Amino acid sequence: MRVSGALLLVLLIAVGYLLYLNARDATSSLDAVATVATDLREEGVTGRDLDRDLARQMINAMDSLLVAPDTIRDHVDDLKTFAATAASWADGAPSPSTNLRVAVALRKTAGELRSHAVAPSTVHLMRARRYLRTAEDALDSTATGIGSAGPGLATDGVRDRLENLEQSHQEHYQELDEELNQSTSTSSESRNGSGG
Repeated sequence: MRVSGALLLVLLIAVGYLLYLNARDATSSLDAVATVATDLREEGVTGRDLDRDLARQMINAMDSLLVAPDTIRDHVDDLKTFAATAASWADGAPSPSTNLRVAVALRKTAGELRSHAVAPSTVHLMRARRYLRTAEDALDSTATGIGSAGPGLATDGVRDRLENLEQSHQEHYQELDEELNQSTSTSSESRNGSGG
């Protein structure tokens, strides 16, 4: 009886030690993920704190464009400004945070609307609506006092940072598409003008 009691005690100590090691390993893994998320920053962008009032204005403006998608082409410069502002908010936001989520979602919304301006598609509009709702929901959660720093998993911060970097690369391609689209329409207009 004493042997089985001692064996049970040794077994419990061993299980406890294994749980301790696993918890310690998980904590160090989460710390490593948080560090990776913090290091995934866009070059050439100066971080700023999220301006909730301006973010709300951006949401309202892009919502209006979604209601009248034929006007999006006239607001590409505004969308570029929105994207640049959101990029600076993303750079200044902690990882993970609702501020980061708002910034990335706003930037992606502006990107989808810019893509629609070059190549109109309901897919771009649907994505823009989805990203805009994500931004709005995250902004509403910060307004209720849930806080700007910390909510969410460390992996959420990594995902948001990666999406922000992906959107940055997408914007470089959009610049080229917009220039090509502009030069194509300019040469088309000049041919039509010289032909008449």
